[in-house]
Amino acid sequence: MTTNTIELCGARPQQPKTVTNYTLWTVQGLLALVFLFAGGMKLILPIEAMTKQMPLPGLFLRFIGVAEVLGAIGLILPGLLRIRRGLTPLAAAGLVVIMTGATVLTLASGGGATSLIPLVVGLLAAFVSYGRSRSWLPDTFRVHRAKSIQAPPEEIAALIHDFRAWRSWSPYEKLDPAMNRTYSGADRGQGAVYEWASKGKAGAGRMQITHTSASNITIKLDFLKPFEGHHIAEFTLEPQGDSTNVTWAMHGPQALFCKLMSIFFNMDKMVGKDFESGLANMKAIAEGQAARSVAC
Repeated sequence: MTTNTIELCGARPQQPKTVTNYTLWTVQGLLALVFLFAGGMKLILPIEAMTKQMPLPGLFLRFIGVAEVLGAIGLILPGLLRIRRGLTPLAAAGLVVIMTGATVLTLASGGGATSLIPLVVGLLAAFVSYGRSRSWLPDTFRVHRAKSIQAPPEEIAALIHDFRAWRSWSPYEKLDPAMNRTYSGADRGQGAVYEWASKGKAGAGRMQITHTSASNITIKLDFLKPFEGHHIAEFTLEPQGDSTNVTWAMHGPQALFCKLMSIFFNMDKMVGKDFESGLANMKAIAEGQAARSVAC
């Protein structure tokens, strides 16, 4: 099942090659100086003086000045402090928008050759946005949670093999109790297919069990709505005495939407809570069944 933000941001990004990293930092530094100067001037110059040079409302120019100063800070500070570094490609993208507008405005006012300046600056900002989104935002994700359950692996596996049983423990089943559910393929285990469609938070998607063994169950997970994503879910069952250590994991490629969401939200914690809730439900059911079996 899915939430609106189930595509996660958990893997560490690969570090850029040294030469590329130095180049990006050099361009970031130069752009930061340019936009600090340009934005600062828009903030301190009298509005009358600015409107004579640029045919735009004075308050709008002030707003652009604030945006340019914040963009300049966003180009440098997150990387230096190693805090929310995803803000840098976002800041660079915002500066691209500003420079695109400046290029169009310059062309419209007849400044053909002059328009090359904001065009080049915008292209450099686009280079930073692309480069840092590649190096500072992960292309893949993995989220997992584990819980010890006092029940045999086969009893726990039965709750996973049968998609109909998911309604008793999966937290995603509660997102929309009235959603449309379709079961096909095998009744349970490898080849079993579960499709869902909801007008609410649950969205739409498909799950298929592609592999089963005594210790592992692998599920192909395809989200269709509200966002498309194709991932792998895995349940690992490790016997430990009279208990079983159950790990619920999901991994796959990370979409652009998730990259942007990871700037502001800790997706591992958000979705990890769902996994923890599901495993807690599974534990209560499996241990209750095991206790009744012993009693009989």
